[in-house]
Amino acid sequence: MNRIFDEEKGGRVLAFGAHPDDLEVGAGGLLARLVEEGAQVTMAVVSVPNRAEERTREAHRGAKLIGAQLFIVYEEKQCRVEDIPMHELVRRFDHLVDEVKPDLVITHSAHDLHWDHGLVNRATVSALRRTPCDLLAYLSSPEMNAQSRSLGQCFADVSSTIERKIDAISAHASQLSNLDLESSRDLARAMGRISGYAYAEAYEALRVRI
Repeated sequence: MNRIFDEEKGGRVLAFGAHPDDLEVGAGGLLARLVEEGAQVTMAVVSVPNRAEERTREAHRGAKLIGAQLFIVYEEKQCRVEDIPMHELVRRFDHLVDEVKPDLVITHSAHDLHWDHGLVNRATVSALRRTPCDLLAYLSSPEMNAQSRSLGQCFADVSSTIERKIDAISAHASQLSNLDLESSRDLARAMGRISGYAYAEAYEALRVRI
């Protein structure tokens, strides 16, 4: 993927993750790169399903390492995305999209194997129904990438930000028993071999304006 925004305008990026750590694992390299290129990046975590205080602190730490602003979409109580009615989810996404006015939105893939992640995809697409912007989708784990046929419609070079991505994933200390840092690095290296970069992340291009 070449530079997304004009040199003189960093652009605005809105990235949705169902839970803390999803964005760092799935799109942390590209988000950090866009920050490097001058973009204003908002990481929107939809819900915190457990250990709310601890995981919220970790989410702030991860976003800070990437250089992004963090927004918790549903912070009233600990819950999963599936606990939020779809109309309410879309309403909140609508407000956030209206506030950020993004040039680029990054969200979960509809092909993601996690139910909550698929719901976030549906809500994102609905909230963007009248918004002119580019839209990319990611898968949030090496395992999901391995099982998806939708992988790799486009690639983002994350060679300069791979270490920041790994550091941001590491910020989620409570989840490290479930997150294999070396798998994230290995996947980025493998995607780089396919795309001609040292390290890369793969995305589905759902909407790209040329």
